[in-house]
Amino acid sequence: MRKPSSSPRSTVRELVSAVLLIASSRIVPGVAAINFTPVPAPNLDLSQLGRVALAGNFDSISLYQYEGQTQNGFSTNGSQSLLTRYPNGAFATLSSSDAYIESMCPFIRKDGSLAGVVVGGNFTSLGGVEAQGIALFNPNNSAVTPLPGLSGRVTSVYCDDESSTVYVGGSFTGGNSTNAIAWTTDWTNLPFAGFNGPVTSITKAANGNIIFGGAFDGLGNVTTPKERDVQVIPVSSANITAGYSTLTAGFNDPRNIICRTDAQQGPGNTWLLADNTPGHWQANFRFGFIPSKMRLYNTNIDGRGTRTWRFTALPLNGILNFTYTDADGRPASCSSQCPLPQDNTTYQDFHFVNRVGMNAFRIDISDWYGPGGGLSGVELFQDGTS
Repeated sequence: MRKPSSSPRSTVRELVSAVLLIASSRIVPGVAAINFTPVPAPNLDLSQLGRVALAGNFDSISLYQYEGQTQNGFSTNGSQSLLTRYPNGAFATLSSSDAYIESMCPFIRKDGSLAGVVVGGNFTSLGGVEAQGIALFNPNNSAVTPLPGLSGRVTSVYCDDESSTVYVGGSFTGGNSTNAIAWTTDWTNLPFAGFNGPVTSITKAANGNIIFGGAFDGLGNVTTPKERDVQVIPVSSANITAGYSTLTAGFNDPRNIICRTDAQQGPGNTWLLADNTPGHWQANFRFGFIPSKMRLYNTNIDGRGTRTWRFTALPLNGILNFTYTDADGRPASCSSQCPLPQDNTTYQDFHFVNRVGMNAFRIDISDWYGPGGGLSGVELFQDGTS
């Protein structure tokens, strides 16, 4: 039976494994069709010397067998290089940049031929050619073609063979898009005008959809957050647990304080810790979110109440910082020992300094008023969309 012939695209893809393009110490698959010219073997006769030993400050050795072969190592001045390997295993520098190379992919035309290797990063030149963050490298002759039009840093590129389109992500502006854009023969704005935060990864789903990942929470022209702290995160949908709750009936259920929008207190409306004991209140969700504000209602049952507390984001296990307005109306900040007034008849708002993604959080109570700590309400908010 005759073996089926390969398509032009699969032939190009087979070349991907034929060579390695390397950015500094990071190995990235690439494409090359570079020919190396061998040099004549040195006419050395060491047979009369017996056993020969070489000593020095090195950890490997290779013979000079190809034109251009050099002993130069990686640069340490912040630049990076595209490398391939000689047939003898030594590395050859193809092109150098003046800063980081962060992503590459082989760009294949619709006819199946290789247009070049798309190289993205935060460089301003590649191979001595001015290129702002992205360029096309020709592996046949090492020529560099800049793709001008972006301003900023490229952190991810994805070459889609089926559409002969390069999807580019990062922290940049270009055309009418921000942080994401496409290239065919020129820059093409995405229908949603990019994202409102950096894009760090791009891939393709089995159904053909292009998936973007990064530190964004809205599209460039559709769902960018417009109002702060207006969207309620449904704490009632979380799994609520607590540590060292009181044994007093009516006050020991940690779910007593969710969905509280008033200062009502008493059995079924308040959660208390055991007397003279630190403890915690925790919420675990089935989804992720980025909170912008937390609202706490203190309790004052028989003089009890929370004096100081801290917020830990999970699973990062990081203690977060807040800003708030103190009792005198002045701006203040806190982290591991955030205060809560004892005479808190309504609530106290705390704004997150850093926007951190999480799917769970824990409130640790470290000090209290009267015999012990407790709370009467917890609300969590994030920026709204329009």
